[in-house]
Amino acid sequence: MGLCFTVLGSGSSGNATLVSDGETHILVDVGLSGRETARRLREIGLEPERVSAIVISHEHGDHCRGVGPFAKSLDIPVFMTEEAFGSSGLRLDARKLRPIRPGEGFAIGGIGVTGFSVPHDATDPLGFVLEKDGVRVSIALDLGFLSNLVLERLRGSDGIVLESNHDERLLKVGPYPWALKQRVMSRRGHLSNDSVAHYLANDFDGRAAVVVLAHLSKQNNLPELALLSARRALEERAGPQAPQTRIELAHPDRIGPTFRY
Repeated sequence: MGLCFTVLGSGSSGNATLVSDGETHILVDVGLSGRETARRLREIGLEPERVSAIVISHEHGDHCRGVGPFAKSLDIPVFMTEEAFGSSGLRLDARKLRPIRPGEGFAIGGIGVTGFSVPHDATDPLGFVLEKDGVRVSIALDLGFLSNLVLERLRGSDGIVLESNHDERLLKVGPYPWALKQRVMSRRGHLSNDSVAHYLANDFDGRAAVVVLAHLSKQNNLPELALLSARRALEERAGPQAPQTRIELAHPDRIGPTFRY
């Protein structure tokens, strides 16, 4: 087996994805509580003690609030930029911190990891590419638009976890204050369904067997809208002989399927 990945949960209440090669087990973000993260890991058959490392995208609570409690009693290194760690307020044994920098690859067991910069209103936010034996899984959550760098990093992926945060129409008529609406829609905010559809119709290379739509807003999106928008976009670009890419949804309150390569 090259790699497999499982979205343990994704949304404003917390984000966490497990990427594994069967021996090395990497948690990308721990935005769920430490206890809930451990519970969901056990639900898929992995004891928390077997987690090899934690990799954090940025300092916002829905991506890192569970890191301290989860890693407190476990010998687990935490990979994070120094800038993001400084802004996070995390209570973490400094000996566990492994500083990383955008664009610089590193290895965790047999899995190669590279962080890449994403446009978001956080301190040094990152997406990640995880690779082993030619298999590539890319994770990009919390980004206001798909920059050329992000598009480059997503190319060649066998599996993609990509934010599809809001429907622009629902956001505009929804309950958020106007200032917050502007933040979400900005180029340092969050990706809309329309932005993801444009990517799938125009910039997606078609290689990935699955694209998981993640970080859906409860207030400003509907799962049916996100799925419909993405699937229509793929239908527009794909010819009759094109490989079929599955579109799946990540949910905040339950574990997603495990995708294996």
